[in-house]
Amino acid sequence: MKLCLLPALVALGLLLSHAPAQACAMFTMVSRDTVLMGNNEDFIKPGYVWFVPAAEGRLGRVNFGFKDKFAQGSMNESGLCFDAAVVPEVAWASDPEKENVAKGTNNLLEYIMNTCGTVEEAITLFETYNCPYLASSQFMLADATGASAVVAWLPGTGLSVVRRTGDYLINTNTRLEVSQFRCERYVLAERKLANATAPSVEVARDTLDTIHQEGEGAFTSYSNVYDLKKRLVHVYNLANYDEVVTFDLTAELAKDPRRVALKKLFRNSPKLSALRKAKRRSYETAIALPTNSLARFSGKYSVMNGKAIVGIEVEGDILRLVPPDGKAAHLFPESATKFRIREGGQLTFTLSPDGEVTGFVLHRNGDHVGSKLPE
Repeated sequence: MKLCLLPALVALGLLLSHAPAQACAMFTMVSRDTVLMGNNEDFIKPGYVWFVPAAEGRLGRVNFGFKDKFAQGSMNESGLCFDAAVVPEVAWASDPEKENVAKGTNNLLEYIMNTCGTVEEAITLFETYNCPYLASSQFMLADATGASAVVAWLPGTGLSVVRRTGDYLINTNTRLEVSQFRCERYVLAERKLANATAPSVEVARDTLDTIHQEGEGAFTSYSNVYDLKKRLVHVYNLANYDEVVTFDLTAELAKDPRRVALKKLFRNSPKLSALRKAKRRSYETAIALPTNSLARFSGKYSVMNGKAIVGIEVEGDILRLVPPDGKAAHLFPESATKFRIREGGQLTFTLSPDGEVTGFVLHRNGDHVGSKLPE
């Protein structure tokens, strides 16, 4: 998505640090023999778990959520799993050519978990039925075959499906196809998963710990690591990753239906009052780059098809971006070419095949291109 670059540059003074805490993060890790899905449920209430047995037209499943009995995430007996993440709300309108959700269910995700065993079956239902929750949420789906995808709604485009293509797929709180902007939790999760030699419950747990939230506005109420092949779910309460409760879905569904507050299953859960009063957690993603690596990015860049010029300068161990008629922004490296903007957003430098800097893409309110001018 390409919007007008100049307002995006001038508006860098509007700090994203003033935005409300964002909710939920999730990922899948896949190898030949293992399929895991991990999620942090970031909210302001204690969690619950409940088991729904199979019945005619309904697969058995385990649900996680809150006191309102609305499933925020689930795994069914076929090994299909889902979780949801909040995204900025956009206009959504019912498609008259699509059906509304089937009677007897509260929402499309419930219907999917009742009837589907694979990600592709679930996507077919998203294509068939209206889902108003997509106005402000996006969903990660995974199944026991290793397939996973993120389903979202794009303004002016409609349904978006991003499928896993590598060893992992990550979802936080931005629509993946709108922009290449990735929040700090996404960056930290990707580092963990990219460096893992193989998917494991331990790697998933440590990743969830790295990106869990604390403080006023949102804290990590509970975390799950689903093993979709074995139909196991490992549960952590209130960001205490030293204590785990593991459910075998097949065994649990053989029992009577039950619903339990998670706090009753754990011996060492933190106090809710302490979590609510805690300082909001921040995430450090900056890495160190040598000065000569930074120096190659300095120079003038043409934006808006040559209608404006911005400068990038080295300032100690970071970069400084100077927009026309705007406040300077400060850029911290997160990789060899991608920088976090302290004042909000990210910037990725583009390179020629021989490694010369050719321009940048600013990730803020969409993606915006700048071209480097000759020295």
